[in-house]
Amino acid sequence: MRTSFFSECDYAPGGLKSTMRRAIRLALNFKNLKTTDPYEVSIIFVDEVRIREINNNFRHIDRSTDVISFAFAEGEGAEFAPYLLGDIFICTDVVAKHAAKYVTTFDEEMTFMVVHGILHLLGFDHHKKGEREEMRTAESVIMKQLYPHWKGRGEE
Repeated sequence: MRTSFFSECDYAPGGLKSTMRRAIRLALNFKNLKTTDPYEVSIIFVDEVRIREINNNFRHIDRSTDVISFAFAEGEGAEFAPYLLGDIFICTDVVAKHAAKYVTTFDEEMTFMVVHGILHLLGFDHHKKGEREEMRTAESVIMKQLYPHWKGRGEE
């Protein structure tokens, strides 16, 4: 498994990289995928201006958000690169606001964004109630392995 980190803002994950990589391995395990397979994912840290631009261009929603995932396993040609999972864009500004709102630490919230993003890349969604429950369960199982005190974010 290969995880690449890029920053388009002032943030650098430093020591949190190992936790983020572990989160991705745990998500792969949750889906019964082999972590020894050559999966690849990129995590890109951006500011609110950039995430809003991405959100508007690709989702037609003109506001900033915390995380956006682009799965490479979807669309034309996906079958030729089955181990390229995709890109996860994380807005560090929104993450900081959410850490305060949900009473989590910045590092926990950053890790949660990686968990949420990788689950999207692995096919999870949260638009319908059943999908949302399945995704929230997966998030909780993974986060509790990383942060045993994790009780969730207190959101629907």
